[in-house]
Amino acid sequence: MGQFFTAADIRSLAKAEGCQYLLLAPDDRITSEAMDVARSLGMRIHREGDLLDGQSLPPLISKHARSGSPITLVKADSVRLKPFAVDVGRPEMNIQLADVITGAHGSPMAAGFMTWEKGSFPWSLDYDEIDFVIDGQLEIRMGSQVVLGNPGDVIHIPRGSSIFFGSPSFARVFYVTFPADWETQ
Repeated sequence: MGQFFTAADIRSLAKAEGCQYLLLAPDDRITSEAMDVARSLGMRIHREGDLLDGQSLPPLISKHARSGSPITLVKADSVRLKPFAVDVGRPEMNIQLADVITGAHGSPMAAGFMTWEKGSFPWSLDYDEIDFVIDGQLEIRMGSQVVLGNPGDVIHIPRGSSIFFGSPSFARVFYVTFPADWETQ
């Protein structure tokens, strides 16, 4: 059975979730008032199978999201890095961090940005982490293994690892951790 969209649903999607486009499944229903509200808010609504630019819209893979878990958009210009709250004994590295997705968003994962200057510091992970190198170089040392990530590279650090995070110059990374409450693990 499909979803039923009212004008209130459309207002909620547009306001709380920043939705600008809604793709309806074949069995979804939407009121005329909801369509009018969508138009007035600049939201585009299409149905699966509609033609758009001469192409048929692809079917929805799965329209069933976890209940109460909206899509979250973090605008780049809203990200503000702050000094890392953990004292690693290396103030010259100027370690900065911004968690942008947390458990408070209803996500089982967390994500954020981190930067630091030349140097390294020890860290133990009681969580899984994936780092995407945006700029500079990210060096991860674990025992005799040394991994050097350059812009565009992705590094997975498994739960239970004792490592050194570092950089021969500077590093700016985007990270994803599991579980979301990595600080309390």
